[in-house]
Amino acid sequence: MAGPVGRPRKQSSRRRGTNAREEILDASAELFTNQGFAMTSTHQIAEAVGMRQASLYYHFPSKTEIFLTLLKSTVEPSLNVAEKLAEADDPASLRLWALVALQARELLGQRWNVGKLYQLPVAKSEEFAEFHASRAEVEQAFRALAAEIVGPDDPRVELPFPIALSVSEMRSNDGVIPAPWTTDSLPERAVMLADAVLDVLHAPLPENRQARTLDLLAD
Repeated sequence: MAGPVGRPRKQSSRRRGTNAREEILDASAELFTNQGFAMTSTHQIAEAVGMRQASLYYHFPSKTEIFLTLLKSTVEPSLNVAEKLAEADDPASLRLWALVALQARELLGQRWNVGKLYQLPVAKSEEFAEFHASRAEVEQAFRALAAEIVGPDDPRVELPFPIALSVSEMRSNDGVIPAPWTTDSLPERAVMLADAVLDVLHAPLPENRQARTLDLLAD
């Protein structure tokens, strides 16, 4: 009788995910956020997943590619939201509020504190130029909406994006999702930061801003 096909694991997986690729990303996110990029090896990642190191390369060609995938996961959802908001007719204050709240929700809705990856020195490397370009697009989306409120020459246009990212300083990194996603509400901390951004810009808070933001996403 023929033996089992595929790439066998060393042991049963201990990670979350619907497939091996997601399990690798989960393990990598934990290791990178806890001990950094340089101190994390592909051997450690494979061990954490319960697979052979050679099998890991079937899913990702390198540790750098894993790190890039995690970095991109922190900005790509915001890029998609920014594109959708750019087509909306709502006031800039609501669109900016929504973008801040949803960026914060993205970082609060993940098991590991991947927002911390921005702070690692390696994240500035030219190897991650693709991420840098995406992040620059997201920053510009925040800046452009703020400029509609206070004018392009006001230095406060630089504040909304870092305020949204500050949610990474307000959450743990213990493997528990701080604010699991729901379809009918936004996390309290995401709402707080979005409110803070408009306060900094001296813009009034839009009425029914949570419900209107969720409606924008549903359209």
